[in-house]
Amino acid sequence: MLGHFNSIASLKDSLRALGVHEGDGLFVHASMSAIGPTVGSARAVVEALLSAVGRTGLLAMPGFSTDAYFPPNIANEAMSRDVKTAIEDAVLGFDLEISPTFGMGVIAETFRTWPGTCRSVHPATSICLNGLDAPEFASRHSLAWATGPETPLGYLQARKHMKMLLIGVGWNRCSALHTAESLADTRRTKVRRFKTGTGNAPWMETPDVADDLDRLFPKVGAAYEEAGLVSSGKIGGATSKICDYAPLVSFAADWINNANIASGDKH
Repeated sequence: MLGHFNSIASLKDSLRALGVHEGDGLFVHASMSAIGPTVGSARAVVEALLSAVGRTGLLAMPGFSTDAYFPPNIANEAMSRDVKTAIEDAVLGFDLEISPTFGMGVIAETFRTWPGTCRSVHPATSICLNGLDAPEFASRHSLAWATGPETPLGYLQARKHMKMLLIGVGWNRCSALHTAESLADTRRTKVRRFKTGTGNAPWMETPDVADDLDRLFPKVGAAYEEAGLVSSGKIGGATSKICDYAPLVSFAADWINNANIASGDKH
C-alpha cells in the first residue's frame, strides 16, 4: 500500500498472502468501496487479479443484467394489460456486447469490458470469464435454472484449483450458493420471466431457484467458515474470504437441502 492508497503491486501481494497462486481459477465478488482508495481504481483491481492468476489462470465474475426484465423501477401492480404490454415491447433486451451489469459493482462492470473477457449468453444471469478456457466455460448456459449445473457456475466445479473469493462483501453476494440451492434435492423455486433477445424477441418463463434475500446464504457461509474451510485476510481495506469452489457448492447444497426440509419452506 502506498501510504493510504492501494496499488496493483500491493493488491497482488495481498492476494498472494490470502492464498491466490498462478494457475488458480477465481470467481470474484468485490466491493471497490470496501477495498478503499486505489491508484487506478477498479482497473487496478482487475489488473491485480489477472496478474495474480497468470496466463494459466482463470478469472470469473457475475455479468448479471436487467436489460431483459420488465424495468425494476416501474411498479406494475396497478397497470392495465395494455400498458404492461407497451412497456414490455419497449424493453431493450439483452445484448451480449453492450448490456451493462446491474448491481454487481464497478469492478465487475470494468471486468465485463476487459479485453479478452468472454460472456455467457443468459439474458439475465450471464457470467464473465477471462483466461485459460474462458470461451469454453462461457459457451454453455441453460436458460432454465440459470445458476445451476448446466451453466458456467456449475461447470466451474470441475476446474482444478477453482476458488471463490469474496472481497469486502458477505456470503449473501456469493453466486455459487445459488448453484448449491439448484443442486439441493429440496429447494425453493420461482418463475423467471425475461425477454429472450433484442428487438421483437419473444418473452420466456423458466423455472429457477427463489431469491434467497439473506434467508440462508449468510448462515451457510458462516457454517462453512466454522468448519475451518475458509481463509480470511485483507485486500486493501476489504475483509476478504477465499475457499475452494467445488467443496463450497457441495457443502452448501447439503446444508441448504437440510435447512429447507427442516423449515418446510419449499415454495
